[in-house]
Amino acid sequence: MAIRKSVIQFEGKLEGFNSFLPKGRDEADGYIVRKNGGPSRKQIEKLPSCERVRRNNKDFGTCSSAAKALRMAISPVTHLADVNLAAQFTSLCRHLLSQDHDHTPGSRTVSFAAFGHQLSGCNLNRRYLFDSVVRHPLSVTLDRNAARATIAVPVLQPGVNLVLPWQPPLYRLIFSLGEVGDISEKGFSGNWRPPVSFVSPWYPVQQKVEESTVTLQSDHGPIGEKECWVVAAGLEMGTIVTDAIVTKVKHTGCGKILLVG
Repeated sequence: MAIRKSVIQFEGKLEGFNSFLPKGRDEADGYIVRKNGGPSRKQIEKLPSCERVRRNNKDFGTCSSAAKALRMAISPVTHLADVNLAAQFTSLCRHLLSQDHDHTPGSRTVSFAAFGHQLSGCNLNRRYLFDSVVRHPLSVTLDRNAARATIAVPVLQPGVNLVLPWQPPLYRLIFSLGEVGDISEKGFSGNWRPPVSFVSPWYPVQQKVEESTVTLQSDHGPIGEKECWVVAAGLEMGTIVTDAIVTKVKHTGCGKILLVG
């Protein structure tokens, strides 16, 4: 792999080389340049010497499926991320996968039920973290059996515990409650149940907002021992179109996974 910083500018495939700019990477840091090559797909599937590659591919597929399930569980706030969530969550799921000592490589499981709590507090942004915008911890109470999450939102005082680095005149809060189950080599089936969410009214950026309590109640009922709930929060900015219409502003806002349990 090489990093291109020269005057030669191209993106895509050219004479056996592939040049691309990963999401979240500045052009000043250079494009990634890779040479196409390696064994063919059939060789990887059949050659005894590629057994380890096959096991690694299965583990990577498991992590990718787990990352997708996690993204679906917090789908109401994923649009607020400024990083590649697929890559970030796959890396986090790889960490969970490595803690499965009951199975051999290639057949390991991403166990959210056992290790998912380690994802609590995961921010979805690199530039402006949720904790640097809402500078007061949000208290979360989770009742697994009742399928309910209660979030205590403190008084939001602009310039004190609410620091908005964006220019739009309005903001609002988003909370979600979703579920995710253990993922094995069989992958993510896609039969997921949409998370429940709450979206606050639009607030002027200079207005003090009194404390409140948000309750998210899922109608899916209790979940199994190999499943867990994921509570996420987000803040997005809005601008006034007409007296009756407010639209959200793209590429602004932030999000966070509050609790997994």
